[in-house]
Amino acid sequence: MATATYRVSTTRDGVESMNTTEINNQLRPDLQKVVETIVGLRQLAASTGFLTFREQKEILERLSSEDKSLVGRELVRREKETK
Repeated sequence: MATATYRVSTTRDGVESMNTTEINNQLRPDLQKVVETIVGLRQLAASTGFLTFREQKEILERLSSEDKSLVGRELVRREKETK
């Protein structure tokens, strides 16, 4: 199992946030590929209306809970970037 270490920093208002560059550095190449695939499937769904939930679920089912957590954080970060 992969173990992940990351630093949490506290902002002035007391909210904890992770340094996103540290998350990127922690993603193994296989997890980066998973993130890219899921982002692509989401873009396909948005542009064509083709439902890709089953494909996304099948990809994520193969991962350990720690890997799912890392992938989820990266997906949230990317989603915030696009807004």
